[in-house]
Amino acid sequence: MYDDYIFRLIVYYIAIYLIITNNDIYINLCGWTILLSHIYKDLVTLIKWPKWSEYIGIILAILLINNGIKINNFFILFIGLSKLLAHLRQLILKDYRYYY
Repeated sequence: MYDDYIFRLIVYYIAIYLIITNNDIYINLCGWTILLSHIYKDLVTLIKWPKWSEYIGIILAILLINNGIKINNFFILFIGLSKLLAHLRQLILKDYRYYY
C-alpha cells in the first residue's frame, strides 16, 4: 500500500522535473503527458491502463531516450529506458505491474 503512494510521488516528481527541463520541448511535452495521465489515473482510480496507452508510453520513452542523449542528460535517458522496459514488459506479460 505504501509502495503505491511512494511510487505516485516519484512519478509526479519525475513528471515535474521533465516539465521544468529547459533544454527540449519534447521532454517538456512528455512530462506534461505523464503528469496529466497519472493525475487522471489517480482521480478516477483507474486500475488497468488501456492497451493503447502502452504504445503511447513506448513513444514517450523513445522520445525521452533520444532527447536525453541529445542534451546529454543521463537521468532523462534512464527514465526513458525504464519507461520503455516497463511498457514492453507489460505488452508481453499483461500482469499490470510496471516497475515493482
